[in-house]
Amino acid sequence: MNKHCIFFLFAAGVLSDSVTFAQPVALSANSNTMVASAPDSRGWTDPALNHNRLLTERVGEGVFIQVGTYKVKGSPYLFGGKHEADLFTPTEKAYNIKIGYNTYNQEIEFYSTSNPATALTKETGDVDSFTLKIKENPAIPRDLKFIYGPLLGSSDKSYLQVVESGQRYSLYKRYKSSLGYVSENYIQSELRQFELASDYFYYDAETKKLKKLKQNLSDLTKEFKSIKDISTMTNRDAYASNPEAVMKTIFQFLNK
Repeated sequence: MNKHCIFFLFAAGVLSDSVTFAQPVALSANSNTMVASAPDSRGWTDPALNHNRLLTERVGEGVFIQVGTYKVKGSPYLFGGKHEADLFTPTEKAYNIKIGYNTYNQEIEFYSTSNPATALTKETGDVDSFTLKIKENPAIPRDLKFIYGPLLGSSDKSYLQVVESGQRYSLYKRYKSSLGYVSENYIQSELRQFELASDYFYYDAETKKLKKLKQNLSDLTKEFKSIKDISTMTNRDAYASNPEAVMKTIFQFLNK
């Protein structure tokens, strides 16, 4: 599909556009609605991963997004649709606009007052950062800020969510969707589903390096043993219940 740019004036700046990677074959009635669920009895679960799982389970028969030759269940968009956000490029700023963050191809789709029903697209790397304001989900107590990974030294062209920011050490989370097989499908070889995964990175402002974290307590302790002894911060039961909360506490301790 050929890409082309459309320019329009919106609020504080001019934003560019390109054609999206795929068009929906059909839209779920809940595709742009937050999926609420009861708390997980096992403890904390990532709200984005939980939302993606529930959305995939609830889509109706024949509701797909076309990606190349595949018909794909679910949604590639973080939290399933468009949400209020602030968007920043190297030369432009736009506040309180509606965007959709596509975790499959890492493109940002946005809506303007002149195009309220048709998404315009920022390709990967066109946006330096953006802040999602997910107000519908009580599991998300604050806005979610994302920074383009290569600006932090990443070779992967994805956006990284700021989980914990510190003077020296900062913790980030990456969301990426892939096309997985549908377990109950035995006939349609072209059928897939979006599978969202997350992983964590940390940035050292002194060395100016970004590094992927292994998500277990022993590796976390080894990673920072030359800086501080974090063994007293790494309660196994707490980590099993809510690993992200424990990692945030560790990074707050490292920055003291």
